Amino acid sequence: MNKKRASAVFIVLLACGLFTQAFAQAQELELHSNADDIRKINDLLDEFRQDIIHKDGHALTRLMLYPNALFHSIDGQEFDGAGSSALDGFVKLLATSKDKLDERFRNIEIRQDGELGLVTFNYDFVINDKIHHSGLEHWQVRKSNEQWKILSVTWTKYSHPDSEQAEAGRGLVTCEIPN
Repeated sequence: MNKKRASAVFIVLLACGLFTQAFAQAQELELHSNADDIRKINDLLDEFRQDIIHKDGHALTRLMLYPNALFHSIDGQEFDGAGSSALDGFVKLLATSKDKLDERFRNIEIRQDGELGLVTFNYDFVINDKIHHSGLEHWQVRKSNEQWKILSVTWTKYSHPDSEQAEAGRGLVTCEIPN
């Protein structure tokens, strides 16, 4: 291949690369966020976890924007995003459980735009220092009166291989949250 042709191919490839990069950048989400709000949303996650560890359901409900916030697992049952919240049952579980409880978060991604945020993470729900179930959790959060509150919580739930309540074959757990 002669130098002229090699130069032309190089220029075309370079132009394609620049065009692809510019196009990809134009497709990214535009968010109006700031480090202080991201930190406060992260603090909200920590408060939620501490309320589980301390079995303080009342404190956990204060993290919600509304008392009837959507709080529901997507665990193979028909769920259309409406209906009663499982929050009261979870609060009752915290109050009555004699077990050591924890929820550990990892791979946390926070996207915040003004007064609205979306928090997505993997979690492990731990009972007596053993992972009971894991999954992916999504929170919608809203800034109200300079405080970040939880609008909704939805999650998937898969049993841990060592969990006694694992369903054979699928690994899907149906957690009993009292009403």
